[in-house]
Amino acid sequence: MAAARAYPPKHIFTSPHRPASAIGVAAAAAGPICYRLYFGVASHLLLLKLEDVLKTKTIFIALALLALQAPALRAQSLPGPVAEDAEQDCGLTISGKVLDHDTREPLIGATIYLPELDRATMSDAYGNYHFHQICRGAYTLQVKYLGYEEEQFAVRLTASATRDLQLHASPRQLRTVEVTGEHLREQAQTQQSISGRELEQTRGLALAETLKGIAGVTTLQTGPTISKPVIHGLHSNRVLLLNNGVRQEGQQWGAEHAPEIDPFIASEMKVIKGAAGVRYGADAIGGVVLVEPKALPTSPGVRGDLYLLGSTNNRQMATSATVEGNFEKLPPLSWRLQGTLRKAGNAKTPDYYLENTGLREQNFSAALGYNKEKYGAELFYSRFSTELGVLRESHIGSVQDLMYAIERGRPSNADNAGFTYAIDRPYQDVQHDLFKAKGFWQLGEAGKLEFVYGWQRNLRQEYDMRRRVSQAPTLELTLNTHTAEATFEHKPLGNLTGLVGISTIYQKNTYRYSDFLPYFTGTTAGIFATETWRKNRLQLEAGLRYDYKHLLVKKLENNRELIKPEYEFSNLSGTLAAMYDVGYHLTFGLSATSAWRAPGANELFSEGVHHSAAAYESGNPNLKSEQAYNLEFSVDYFSNPRLNGTLSLYHNYIRDYIYLRPLPEPVLTIRGAFPAFEYTQANATLSGIDLSWDYRLATGLLLESKTSLLYARNLDTDDYLIYMPANRFDNSLRYEFSSGNGGKLTDTYLSVGGVYVAKQRRTPEKTEQDFAPAPDGYFLLQAEAGTTIHFGKQPIEVGITGNNLLNTAYRDYLNKQRYYADELGRMLLLRVRIPFDFSNMNK
Repeated sequence: MAAARAYPPKHIFTSPHRPASAIGVAAAAAGPICYRLYFGVASHLLLLKLEDVLKTKTIFIALALLALQAPALRAQSLPGPVAEDAEQDCGLTISGKVLDHDTREPLIGATIYLPELDRATMSDAYGNYHFHQICRGAYTLQVKYLGYEEEQFAVRLTASATRDLQLHASPRQLRTVEVTGEHLREQAQTQQSISGRELEQTRGLALAETLKGIAGVTTLQTGPTISKPVIHGLHSNRVLLLNNGVRQEGQQWGAEHAPEIDPFIASEMKVIKGAAGVRYGADAIGGVVLVEPKALPTSPGVRGDLYLLGSTNNRQMATSATVEGNFEKLPPLSWRLQGTLRKAGNAKTPDYYLENTGLREQNFSAALGYNKEKYGAELFYSRFSTELGVLRESHIGSVQDLMYAIERGRPSNADNAGFTYAIDRPYQDVQHDLFKAKGFWQLGEAGKLEFVYGWQRNLRQEYDMRRRVSQAPTLELTLNTHTAEATFEHKPLGNLTGLVGISTIYQKNTYRYSDFLPYFTGTTAGIFATETWRKNRLQLEAGLRYDYKHLLVKKLENNRELIKPEYEFSNLSGTLAAMYDVGYHLTFGLSATSAWRAPGANELFSEGVHHSAAAYESGNPNLKSEQAYNLEFSVDYFSNPRLNGTLSLYHNYIRDYIYLRPLPEPVLTIRGAFPAFEYTQANATLSGIDLSWDYRLATGLLLESKTSLLYARNLDTDDYLIYMPANRFDNSLRYEFSSGNGGKLTDTYLSVGGVYVAKQRRTPEKTEQDFAPAPDGYFLLQAEAGTTIHFGKQPIEVGITGNNLLNTAYRDYLNKQRYYADELGRMLLLRVRIPFDFSNMNK
């Protein structure tokens, strides 16, 4: 596809058959302004000649003077500082991606034209574009792509910057989008995201499994069906999840409690690593996961997607559909409906089935938005409902049974277990409802005011192995949460941008059947402010937040006396950060951040058998708040035609780190003896390196690599911290086939790679011994292929992913069921995506 460029008339350029005149060369060199001056002067001189004021000699003298002034005129026609700026920087780069506004998919072969410099480029196979050697100043990026509106993006460049350009499909009229600001990236803290094709390739996986594609992120598992994200060794309440802008609140304190979020909702998942308590609130010690749906449609019509998925190992069947639209007669009003069904049976290791490890899931969401230029509102509702089977052999009756299971090396019923979709005790039944109301108001020159309210209801029922006539659960927990946040983003004040805000959280937890977790009500209030200063190549950030938390607990002491202990916690969170753009695709970042976390009700007062974990857990009412201090240094090398990558080094010091410590003796209950754990705390450090990079070996051939290293210490015992991720290395080679012109197959690719996870040798040696040593390291061979098939105007995306292709038997250190069973064997996952657009049916 040829680049679309707006050229001046052809006769001012040279050609092999027509020698250039002096005036033609001068005008071509001077650009559009000189071109206009040329005709202006020529017309004026012609008039003088008609009046016999000047002779022919005068004309040649005037033209010669104009030719000498052409370079100066051209320089004045370019944007940027005036001539007295002797240190004008012309080594800047502007780059980014060209994306579909609704799907966020990259657009390949789009034309990007820079009229101020008369330069053009095209987006590559990943949608990337870039311009190099650009001076500071104001520019316009004109973007054209077949089937999309032609758009213009205004950019003021004071330092090398990244700008993503989003185009609207099904054009009706020209819409102008302005991109302002001079930021290098949104935040100095390391953040990575999964979107577009990379996200599509993970469809059918759980949320935590999807995020494993980011360096520094792994999973904490309880068998094949339950997993949660781990960032730099931290998980559960230390990692905040924002679901469509609302802080996700459930019973996430449990290691075997998976996030109640449907990944099909998301068009982008972003991970902010390290303490991020200023913007997102208390508890963000490990990091933040933002699950963002795509923006509601702004162009008229009805469109959507249909996903069909199936896997071989557990015979998973899944389908998800999204339908959305915008009203032509009422353009500000948009809507979306989405639903997902998943069903899977017993998973299989290389040698045997894992009994009672199926799942059933039904999810639904709806959104309605009304947006004008100066104000807007949005409503969102979702329900997540799932039943998760738990490996039967993980519910043991005594520590002796645990020892037998470890010595046996496989589940006791492994030889008799087969495939079934049936789910029996033990299992979990979880429902999570979320309602969100959001509104914004542009306050003219003052700035933007935004308000978000969220209500959530989390119902968790756990069924253990106990045989009863009643079908009632063994434990039922209900958590109701109300969240509210108001922010004011002020207009730029010179080089300064920022926002201030307040937030509140109110929670009430109730239980039935078991008093493992007590009744409690919690109230949190916070106020915060962040500011960013940008000038030329330097960006500085600062932020401060204060949070207050009140906790009231109601608990029966020894099943007789009602006690009502109250707790109050308050503390500050802060951030200081800097980024510097050295030019030529390279930026450096340095950040110092802090966050804190108050102990949860489970850590303070849980007492009894935690049925999903098959363990006896004891709280500690004397726990203090955790305080984390995180220092990070990062290097980004981006938008290079061949090599791109990110390196981050971090050191996280956590004062009074809370964790479950295994006890040497079991606890005897009326249903047997269980492994015992108690909550305790110690000062700890977590240090590590994340490295991700890719290198284009040849056209279409890309080498990708991710490395995560973590070193964690318990400073109080001078020993290693228990249950920390092992070193991880992920490498792949990807080849993208040329689509050709008019072919039925496009976006065809093939990828082969492997993941190596080292043995975790950094386990406690002096105290807190685990029940079994860490398993050996392992290597998993993976492969992936995909293409888009075109049936007329209807594209259908097809992909297949193969995991553990060598059918390797292995166990992962962060799987709570590694004592009893191996991990999954070979699995092939087939996915089909069918996008549809009813608005184009009659065109």
